[in-house]
Amino acid sequence: RVSSLSVAMQLRSLLLVALASTASCTLVHKSTLDINQKVYIEGSPVLGDGAGETALNVCQAFARSHVDNEHAPAVKVCGTGIKTTFFMRARCENYYEHSKVLGSCNTGLPADTCESFSPAQDKTFGHYQSYLIEQC
Repeated sequence: RVSSLSVAMQLRSLLLVALASTASCTLVHKSTLDINQKVYIEGSPVLGDGAGETALNVCQAFARSHVDNEHAPAVKVCGTGIKTTFFMRARCENYYEHSKVLGSCNTGLPADTCESFSPAQDKTFGHYQSYLIEQC
């Protein structure tokens, strides 16, 4: 015969385990970026600022119009929790020294810190074809 006290203690233990696992899953799956983390290509947001976070950790190709225009793209990376690596080759592959990383990854800086780059600073940037946005 099982006492009602024993059943109550088992139910209480089960409830605590369920609550603990729910809390830990919530902490593990929380990867949303704050509103300061943004990436722009030619003035249009590709991460944050209404564009969502689907570009995070996924190799992205520049639009054909940007690749074909040697004066584009102008890029801007904002926030202190992300960085973006721009690649000359497609598929986010390194090619000698032809990659450029933007993003401060320095939480000591203001949260709305931005870094910009374009072919005006380095004409070879006009031939870059892909980029990868990552959390610091």
